[in-house]
Amino acid sequence: MIIFIKLGIIFTEEDQFHMSKNLKTYRMPGSEKTLKAPMFVYRRRLELIEELLEELLCFSTAGNIILVEGQRDMASLRELGIKGRIELVTRHPLAEICEKVAATEKEVVILTDWDRRGVILENKLSDNLEHYGVKIKHQLRKRILSLVQKDIKDVESLYSHVVKLRQIADPKYQFDDTNDNVFT
Repeated sequence: MIIFIKLGIIFTEEDQFHMSKNLKTYRMPGSEKTLKAPMFVYRRRLELIEELLEELLCFSTAGNIILVEGQRDMASLRELGIKGRIELVTRHPLAEICEKVAATEKEVVILTDWDRRGVILENKLSDNLEHYGVKIKHQLRKRILSLVQKDIKDVESLYSHVVKLRQIADPKYQFDDTNDNVFT
């Protein structure tokens, strides 16, 4: 295996074959479609996201609670295989939700959307839950955001984003025509 270094980026001979001449787009193997980044970037991002999802699954199956904004967020997490307790925070007053969660004496992950409204809700929930002495796993949310924030804006899109990354990372997958913004 030959490894090339260009402009401070390390990539393999296979990645070199799929690069365009301007190094800004990358061809899909066996396709006319091009990607915005080299294939190894998508593969690594998928690997990191799947590790986080595994951590979230272990967290939730241990009886801990995941707080989300809406039904679609919950459905997205369920489709990703998260089986534990997922609570909606927009159906009842925050004080009531926080009291209910505090009574369980479990740890919490707050997975609100990363738009302005979701950040405000996350801050309010954090303040109220910490007041009740609930331990919040802020780091898990931050790590998820760092991997997907540029591509999607909410938790409900997480499932489709992971599916899309799996399709891109699998070289045997046959791409259908799509107007997705991953392709240029």
